[in-house]
Amino acid sequence: MTVISSGENVSNDNDIGSVPGLIQEGEHMNVRVYKRIGSGLAAVERQLINLMLVFDVLLTIANVISRYIVHQSWSFTEEIVVALLVLMSLIGAALCAREKGGLINMTILTSRLSMKRQLQLEILTTVLLIVLGVIMVYFGAVKCIQQATTNQLTTSLQIPSWIYSAFVPAGGVLLILHALERIMDCIYELMGEEESI
Repeated sequence: MTVISSGENVSNDNDIGSVPGLIQEGEHMNVRVYKRIGSGLAAVERQLINLMLVFDVLLTIANVISRYIVHQSWSFTEEIVVALLVLMSLIGAALCAREKGGLINMTILTSRLSMKRQLQLEILTTVLLIVLGVIMVYFGAVKCIQQATTNQLTTSLQIPSWIYSAFVPAGGVLLILHALERIMDCIYELMGEEESI
């Protein structure tokens, strides 16, 4: 099997595990494809957030105008606005997970560590973020199933409640996908650090 390492080609499968910094060609291509898909997904997510924000603002303005001019409030607008704000927050958190330093972190201690240790710690915290995403998917799905089987409806619009609850597992899936992307970046940065030593 062909292996890429600092311009050398090695064809022995046993060497892959023993030499740090070696990446199989197929794995490198898979990572590139995953990164490309992740970038495309992130672009779509950014546009969705923009559209939802504009829609929320317009809906809120229309409700305020209706309240002061016609003296009638649209009760359904609050339900939609809150649901979309939750969805935007979950998508935004997932987008932040793919960027270095994208999520809130305290660097007072980690900034004193070597770059290698910082990357290792970031991988660990990102794995914990994936665990959070799995929890969100599991319990969000349980909640959706519970609401669907009991036919719960929303207060204002009388639509199935599970539709809004589905935002949580969907956000969890996006969080997992983007956290995996960040782990790949950290591993490549870590391999670059080891090669420079």
